[in-house]
Amino acid sequence: MPISEEEMNQKMAKGLEYKQEGAVAFKAGQYEEALKRYHHALLYLRGLNDNPMSVGKSRDPENLKESDITELEKEISTINANMALCQLRLERFDRIVRCANEALKVNPFNKKAKFRLAQGLIREGSIIKAAKLLDELEKDSPNDPAFAAERRQIDLKEKQAEIKQRKEFAGMFDRGKK
Repeated sequence: MPISEEEMNQKMAKGLEYKQEGAVAFKAGQYEEALKRYHHALLYLRGLNDNPMSVGKSRDPENLKESDITELEKEISTINANMALCQLRLERFDRIVRCANEALKVNPFNKKAKFRLAQGLIREGSIIKAAKLLDELEKDSPNDPAFAAERRQIDLKEKQAEIKQRKEFAGMFDRGKK
């Protein structure tokens, strides 16, 4: 049985209230609490997105335009991106990627979610994928200092990998001299 418009509005308001509580907890440095609040927000809002009365509909991803994304989908995507940032602060890198991908599933135009995905990929060591995402993001904002900071992270990871590889190869040639 579909829910009434009044009930939908109440659930939307409650979900947005939880989202706001999550933002307050995040600003206070309470990342676990923020995650809980964001999770509760998603429980309310996802239920609305699945409702037959929901304006969201099955769409062809190839022909999707940013104007096709509903306000509800934007909210859900934003909450997932915020959860990705909490996971970044808690250094749970695989979860950053998971939350960012969830955000992008709902709204593939969410630039913050793409940036969070790049951050998670860098920290997981998927440098090539992260660099591609940063390339895409930098087209719209070429002078963004956050992108430059992540490029430095990529450079650092590449240098670390090169040093590790040199050490491994150096040991390989010394084995036969004993």
